[in-house]
Amino acid sequence: MSSAPRYFLPLLIIVALVQSAALFKMVYDKDRLLNTGHEITMPVKPLDPRDLFRGDYVTLGYDVSTLNKSNTPEGRIAELRAGSAAFVTLRPKADGGWTVKDVAPAFPSQVAAGDVVLKGRVGNAWAQADGSEKTVSVRYGIESYFVPEGTGRALENQVRDHKIEAIVAVGSDGTAALKGLVIDGERHVDPPLL
Repeated sequence: MSSAPRYFLPLLIIVALVQSAALFKMVYDKDRLLNTGHEITMPVKPLDPRDLFRGDYVTLGYDVSTLNKSNTPEGRIAELRAGSAAFVTLRPKADGGWTVKDVAPAFPSQVAAGDVVLKGRVGNAWAQADGSEKTVSVRYGIESYFVPEGTGRALENQVRDHKIEAIVAVGSDGTAALKGLVIDGERHVDPPLL
């Protein structure tokens, strides 16, 4: 019985170090993605200005959040199921912005120069009664943007009057992180994590 207390403190220290290392790695990976990821901007649509438990934030919607046959010309929408991964290949438009080139349940084997692949998770998938069209909603992890307390409603009002775009960093594996917003042409980038 005397050996249990003897090993308790070293074991507790090891567990604390492992947890701290895991937390540091998560922050480091996110910071690295924000600093080195391919930066794109996408138009947004704020949906919900307040969460009482997390402070002010804006829930952002994107044109690529709801996909169907009409906005995914080469997409394999039928292969996507609720809860499954979705890899959305975006092609730059000539006038700026992005258009959906392909949707697949796996990372594409080849990505054309200039194209960007976003990795998301299918939230819902539904089909029309006649089976002619399937629609899926996809979340990319860039849907919430936290703002200083008391400014969520003001940002929502600015969206009605101005063009707002999200600044998104995209890693080579399709992982995306929200860097900030462009509000009426002015960049608002979050400070670095580290």
